[in-house]
Amino acid sequence: MAPLSARILCVASGLPSVLYPSLELARRLAAAGHRLTFASLAGARPLVEHHGLGFLALEPSRYEAFLAADAGPPLRRLLRLRERRERARDAMAIGSFARAVHDMAPDLVLVNGEMHEHVVAAAAAGVRIALLNSFVSIWRQPGLPPPHALVLPGVGWKGSRAGMRLLWLALDLRKKARALVLRARAAGCDRVSILRLMARDAGLDLRRETDDTQWLIPFTWGRLPVLSLHALEFELPHHPPERVRYVGPMVLESRPERPMGDEDRARLEAVLERRRRAGGKRKLVYAAFGSTFTAEPSLLRRLAGAVAREPDWELVVSLSDRVSPAEISPLPERVHAFPWLPQPEVLGHADVAVTHGGIGTIDECVTRGVPALVYCGFETDMGGTTARVVHHGIGIAGDRRRDGPDAIRAHLRRLLEEPGFAASVLRLRASYAAYAERRVAERAVEPLLGVP
Repeated sequence: MAPLSARILCVASGLPSVLYPSLELARRLAAAGHRLTFASLAGARPLVEHHGLGFLALEPSRYEAFLAADAGPPLRRLLRLRERRERARDAMAIGSFARAVHDMAPDLVLVNGEMHEHVVAAAAAGVRIALLNSFVSIWRQPGLPPPHALVLPGVGWKGSRAGMRLLWLALDLRKKARALVLRARAAGCDRVSILRLMARDAGLDLRRETDDTQWLIPFTWGRLPVLSLHALEFELPHHPPERVRYVGPMVLESRPERPMGDEDRARLEAVLERRRRAGGKRKLVYAAFGSTFTAEPSLLRRLAGAVAREPDWELVVSLSDRVSPAEISPLPERVHAFPWLPQPEVLGHADVAVTHGGIGTIDECVTRGVPALVYCGFETDMGGTTARVVHHGIGIAGDRRRDGPDAIRAHLRRLLEEPGFAASVLRLRASYAAYAERRVAERAVEPLLGVP
């Protein structure tokens, strides 16, 4: 049986796409009786404490500032290599975290798989470690394209086995070229070189423990267990590596990071009330493009034009503080732009969503039973997420460059009127719900704690 109260430290960056699912996992583990501390940048404290978890503030990295200041003649930089590496290591600001792990002595550290300095620090403390993956599948597996590619296996030359191998090869070559450039520019103080020194002091051979042929930059840990914070049913067909466990979508429902202003709240409530009074005849389209990706104002204007031609449609747009309302004004009637919207709440009323392909938003669409029109942002794994949306029939991939108002309107009409999309979303939502019902995430932690 699992310990009634294992000490677990969960470590995540402050990016919403990483923070939210990691915090939802931590919240569930705390509800199961474990003692959770959540480590992230200071800005995450209010959200973490809102969920009743202990908080450990991570010191922000100063490494990029070090690189910017690390100038001088190449020979002089090489002659001062030891001193420069010490400063680079100090700039990674990992010392306070390492001391906290040593003092806390957790039974398990769950850490985002891109936070390599924190993985090394936890390894140096001799604690059990598992990685958290917030992307779609990042591993080379037969029949899987790399996750940045909007490619469907078996469709087109890129979807052929040879085409997918070429995509992986191109990625490998780009990563190697990038590593050479960074190594030359940093003159021995590139991140990988400093990580190798840190790992050596922790008793780790970084070359043996990592794999630079996988998708993550600069490398992927090759032996540590991984909890993937999504549903395997959302993936393209493949067999995950044995050390990878899918624990289901981690959708953080309560996210009171900021209140809506009274005027914006009144505008939103008026939209929702009109939809309620119409008894299902009025359709609500929700559009959002994430907190890090900026939608082109031209795409938003085309979307507004599409909705304006349908008298029974209404559109609310969350600009996520990335686009100024002035850039898309004047707006047609029944189109409403907001600096920010509480996405889980609005999706609970929406009939269709227009989004950039972030997997966090797609998971939220599925849990709310909302089909999606995806105008892929082609950042991180958005291409792969979009491919999976199309593969499972839960949405449509639009063309952000070519789709005018008529094409956007046609896509939205299909999503609203063709029953296959709604049926596919509902089937996938049932698979999502089964993870929580079976307590897959809570049970997946037991073997990581040494419980048979």
